[in-house]
Amino acid sequence: MKRLAFILITFILGISATPVQKTVNALDAKGGALENSVWGILAVNFQGDTLAQLNKGKRLTPASNMKLVTTAAAYLKLGRNYTFKTQIATDGTIQDSTLVGNLYIIGGGDPLIGNLFTYLPKEDIPFGKWRKVLEDNGIRRIEGDVIGDGSYFCGELRHTDWSTEDEISKDGVVPAGLTWRGEMGDSIPDGPLAAATHFRRWLIENGVPVSGIATASQESVVRSATATHGLAQKTSANDSSCAATIPDSLVILGTAQSATLNHIATITNHQSDNFCAETLIKAIGKANNGSDDYDTATEALHRALAPIGMAGPSAKMRFADGSGLSRKNFISPEFIVGILMGMSRTSLYKDYLNSLPRPGRKDGTLQTRLPKAPAPVKNRIYMKSGSLGGVRCFSGYILPSDGNTKKTIAFSIMVNNYVGKSSELTQTLDNLILELANEN
Repeated sequence: MKRLAFILITFILGISATPVQKTVNALDAKGGALENSVWGILAVNFQGDTLAQLNKGKRLTPASNMKLVTTAAAYLKLGRNYTFKTQIATDGTIQDSTLVGNLYIIGGGDPLIGNLFTYLPKEDIPFGKWRKVLEDNGIRRIEGDVIGDGSYFCGELRHTDWSTEDEISKDGVVPAGLTWRGEMGDSIPDGPLAAATHFRRWLIENGVPVSGIATASQESVVRSATATHGLAQKTSANDSSCAATIPDSLVILGTAQSATLNHIATITNHQSDNFCAETLIKAIGKANNGSDDYDTATEALHRALAPIGMAGPSAKMRFADGSGLSRKNFISPEFIVGILMGMSRTSLYKDYLNSLPRPGRKDGTLQTRLPKAPAPVKNRIYMKSGSLGGVRCFSGYILPSDGNTKKTIAFSIMVNNYVGKSSELTQTLDNLILELANEN
């Protein structure tokens, strides 16, 4: 009955039943592989032709397809060249190339400090930038402590919606504005204390003696410990506990900048890096009105989509976080395609497109996808995957084989409540994506 109704609507609207549409109908029909799942699909090309659709407006859990929304909003609100800034400061004085006093590392949210993953920069890169500030000020020795401050972010440390089953303990949180992403024994929690500890060790190894210990501002220590133990801590953006506990008398010695947002967005999508995604949504919130709690940041995310005309449609969706770990994100295939189409009309399109991984490439999460597809076909597919228990989503672009950009396909396939083998579902969706690729 459901299939008959769709065929009737298709006839009334004058939409031709493409080969991929017939496959969609079969998957949804009685006995089809997705008969009992809640799912939707929309695939359109840049000249406005609809190639496939089913439940296109149904709000579904997107898993990591939420990162498509977050990175698009970050590009639009912050710009491709935006950087996170780490300030180097002191409460002491410089005497004959010796800093007599404490050295403060005041984080500004840089999400790429640590050694947890091979795709994170080597420690020499961020630490080298911090040391250059010391060199520029003639500092060759430190008689004092190295203090990390992570109070730049004041919102929740762990989203209350996140499931223990789905959360990756060191990848799904933004513990502080200054964070070392890695392991230290593992007795030292990730966060400003770990960053200060690693930097102090690195300085000594690279010829800069430090007489004091590594420590962190009181606020930073409390926040990092809370995050590490997986406890939820809600704080108001106006709460005084969010204020930095660093002395008012600090002298800023210099500022080190992170990699550009374009690079961070690419890591976010290629590696499906939850930490980066949560950092981006918090940065959007702070850029909008100075607050990074989730209620404020998700509202800012809605507003950030205005330049591509998606702020209005986003009001009908629900954003809970930036990474998609929350099962309370609810967006539709039609909305995601709207984001993809909107970004394609901006000067940021090439950056956004290239931020998405491609099947078979070792530099992203799609390395094992479409294993039997010819290389020329896989090279035309740029898409983001998303998975939670019972959830599989793929959304992105398929470039045309003949180079005619009007034939570029923007698509979103979202499957929820699937209870079969995930390998079987993935194979079904791989085949569906390949059929879409045959359309252009």
